Amino acid sequence: MSVIKAGLIGSPLGHSMSPYIHERIMEASGISGKYELYEISSEELSKYAPILMKELTGFNITIPHKVAILPFLDDVAPMVKEYGAANTVCGKIGYNTDVDGFLSCEIPLSDRKVLLLGAGGVARMMAIEALKAGADLTIWARSVEKAEVLVKECKEKGFEKVRAISDDEIGKETSGTGAFDTVLNGTPCGMWPDVHGVAPHLSALKKDGTFFDTIYNPCPTRSCMQVRSHGGTAVSGLKMLLNQAIAAEKIWAPDAHFDDGRLAEILPDVRRKLWEKNPVKIVFTGFMGAGKTSIGRKLSDSMKIPFIDLDERIETIAGCPITEIFRKDGEETFRRMEHDVLKVVLEASGAEVISLGGGVLTNPENVKLLKESKALVIYLQADADTIWERVKDDTTRPLLQASDKDTAYRNMCERLAGREASYLAGSDVTVSACGDKEVVYDRVKNLFIP
Repeated sequence: MSVIKAGLIGSPLGHSMSPYIHERIMEASGISGKYELYEISSEELSKYAPILMKELTGFNITIPHKVAILPFLDDVAPMVKEYGAANTVCGKIGYNTDVDGFLSCEIPLSDRKVLLLGAGGVARMMAIEALKAGADLTIWARSVEKAEVLVKECKEKGFEKVRAISDDEIGKETSGTGAFDTVLNGTPCGMWPDVHGVAPHLSALKKDGTFFDTIYNPCPTRSCMQVRSHGGTAVSGLKMLLNQAIAAEKIWAPDAHFDDGRLAEILPDVRRKLWEKNPVKIVFTGFMGAGKTSIGRKLSDSMKIPFIDLDERIETIAGCPITEIFRKDGEETFRRMEHDVLKVVLEASGAEVISLGGGVLTNPENVKLLKESKALVIYLQADADTIWERVKDDTTRPLLQASDKDTAYRNMCERLAGREASYLAGSDVTVSACGDKEVVYDRVKNLFIP
């Protein structure tokens, strides 16, 4: 087998995982080759496309060249004609392996009410595949005119169960309750570095529905986490990314041996590599006794990334327990210190699991820090009685210092009620912290299923 030379063209490519993915596929399949990035602007495409077609075995194509590459090709595969875009070239022939990646995710589409978010290139592919599978398709885009253009294209291909919908219409149709069995996100909402972004109209999904996010960075996106926290199924675009790459390698090296078992082992490695390349901090917030520290430590061990307890970090810096800081200097001094330490922790490089003190989000400046950071905040929500059972005998908690337990309980309830709005406003996803700690941990762990 000859050595293959391949790569990716597009712009920008700074966060691309393609070299790592293709090198792993080549290694698993016994392919001798090299894969490189070629950052090429729209203005440079006409100059470099013919050169790369001559010098490389083939290359992948990403934004903004998937359509612009077509005039430079001698021929295209049927899928390219169907979708009007190519993401892979071999010689001077164009292919579209995005569909291979999408179909490998096995998203339920047949006889389902499906909402497609977006009307760009990848959305066009998903629209056609959903309709071919027998879906009842509704298309939303920020520009309803673009959605209507895609609807027209679909109808020209012979599909009838497709319509466009506006913001006002989708709001009236769902009325706060999910109306769609499946939602497909073809928008960039939530893509790195905007980790706090969320797919539009996610509430239109039924609670037991399926959400597919073409975004794979971060993995999971906030959208995926929210769907999973409500009991739905969310599928990350990471599997699509891997399998469209495998399909491209099969085009470039048709005689190679592609072992499904060895290829399947690549996915978790790609996910770990993604976290190394584009680190996200996982932050737990909630009232005392919600389990932030214990669950945070366990998740840290599972994901093999460092754990930080903010209160412990403050005590180390201060050289004394938090109860002593409260007693000697007062809560205001402690809160200033808390803010300063949080800022340093969030600005540190690398992925980490962080447990916050129960009062951190009551400071708007702390909320601002978190919203501007690459941190996904999980609120562990528990009712007053659950919390009381866990903390009533803990004498180290400053907020439980009172003359008797009845007074301590009332004070705790008042403080919890006063903080609830801050927790909800400052977090990205809410998880019930009621029940056995193992059950709560399983709920949290489920958020991170790739």
